Amino acid sequence: MTTPVNQSQHKVPQVYLKKFGYKDLNNQWKVSVLKRGNERPMQKSIKSFTAEVNHFDIESDDPRIHRMFEKMNATLEGEYNNIVKEVESDGELSEKSIAYLLQFVAVQIVRSDKWRAQIMEFLEPDTRRNFLQFIIGHRAKDAQEFKDMPNQPFFQSLMDLPSDKLINRALLFFSEYLIMRIGHFEVVILETTDERPWYTSTDPVIVDNRIDKDNLEIFAKESEVYFPLTPKHLLYLHFKGSDDQVNSLRSLSSERIHLVEQAQAWEIQKKISANAHEFLVLAGEHREE
Repeated sequence: MTTPVNQSQHKVPQVYLKKFGYKDLNNQWKVSVLKRGNERPMQKSIKSFTAEVNHFDIESDDPRIHRMFEKMNATLEGEYNNIVKEVESDGELSEKSIAYLLQFVAVQIVRSDKWRAQIMEFLEPDTRRNFLQFIIGHRAKDAQEFKDMPNQPFFQSLMDLPSDKLINRALLFFSEYLIMRIGHFEVVILETTDERPWYTSTDPVIVDNRIDKDNLEIFAKESEVYFPLTPKHLLYLHFKGSDDQVNSLRSLSSERIHLVEQAQAWEIQKKISANAHEFLVLAGEHREE
């Protein structure tokens, strides 16, 4: 099936935003948002909110690669409602849903403007080689192949690309790296009350990232991840073998949903708000009184 030359591509998926949105009098999906630094809520059409034309396209002679980013995201979006239904009806996730959810989280990280800007910095000439080798290195069969990777034609072709042509390829590689990292993390679901629904934002995944500079790790084992699934449920990821066990959430079982206390919920809400690069997304319809 052919795709249009110009395609509207959403940084934050519509299927996700609808969990926090509402239908207006014209039966159109909207979402209430707060622009950073502004206390007055605005109403945004979910169809156009965070959408940009061809934002994730990859220049390639191979038609399979051109829209690879969008195809992968569409597959994951197709599973999102099933994941939410499992949480709400069963109170737990199947292995299949966990696998899809971790991929969804990784992809949402790299699709955000915040991480896009960070990766663009890593693609500067003085850091590009090490960064690319780091995020692609898991494909090497052994230590020697990893060492020789920068000499391979494929790697050299990446080194020669301008940053703006390389960024979406690099983001795909980075999402692959992230999936491998968080695949070893514990999956915990946190529930809040109807009176204190979770916020989300245009940077929906909160990464409390502990960068291990000595080992050149971008996503160290002490890192924690928060992701509001819906206004009621939030995903919390952590590595069980972390040396840092200060956060009491690390002691929670991954076998069931946990209702968080008001103080804990407020601390998480502050993380969500602080992580909002541009817009904080509220649950339901909110208008200026």
